[in-house]
Amino acid sequence: MSSDPGQGRLQCPYCDSYEIDRLYLASLRVDSCVCTSCGARWDEDASTGEFRGRQSQARTSRTESR
Repeated sequence: MSSDPGQGRLQCPYCDSYEIDRLYLASLRVDSCVCTSCGARWDEDASTGEFRGRQSQARTSRTESR
């Protein structure tokens, strides 16, 4: 994990890659993030960048298989 909290908005918190796909969920005010390098998935508060939690593969794979 990165030791500089200012980098969290642009980098993966698990592998420090900048290859991040983001989806803004306006109703929740959350950025849903996926690292294309290591496959990690997490949510961030859209206004503060605060880490909100890690997503499970089961939660996201249902929508991808349609």
